[in-house]
Amino acid sequence: MRARTFAMTFGLIGALLTAPVVSAGTVTTIRIDVSFGGAETFTTTGVLLCPSGTAVSDPQFVAGSGAKGKGVATFHRVETLTCADGSGSFKLLVDAAANRTVGGTVGGFAVGRGTLDYVGLHGGGSLRSTPKPDGSGTIDVYTGMLTIVG
Repeated sequence: MRARTFAMTFGLIGALLTAPVVSAGTVTTIRIDVSFGGAETFTTTGVLLCPSGTAVSDPQFVAGSGAKGKGVATFHRVETLTCADGSGSFKLLVDAAANRTVGGTVGGFAVGRGTLDYVGLHGGGSLRSTPKPDGSGTIDVYTGMLTIVG
């Protein structure tokens, strides 16, 4: 009986020691300055991600928008963010809806594949986008709980 108890305890300790390390979820905000026809840049808050870098909007799928483009349009796209400090890159998988008569976009995001320091990055949250007053682009603010497993 003692041998079985010892074996179970030893096995449990071994499993705990070899389990992946998970950092607690960290509230993170990513702000992307979208310029229609120009370069996109981003900044972040929190300690998990690099402070800034460039963003690229991959092709997106858009559906809807109602009669004469005045309704709600849904879209799905991938944002690839590359850190200026060389620490890596990661993707945001975005699902959102834009109301063209009111302006602005709301939706959600999940973190996709990352490189270098961001290989185990995952999590998600919400998106709020507002048009720039001059119409040259939008300010996209992503807020969510992110973590790195590894």
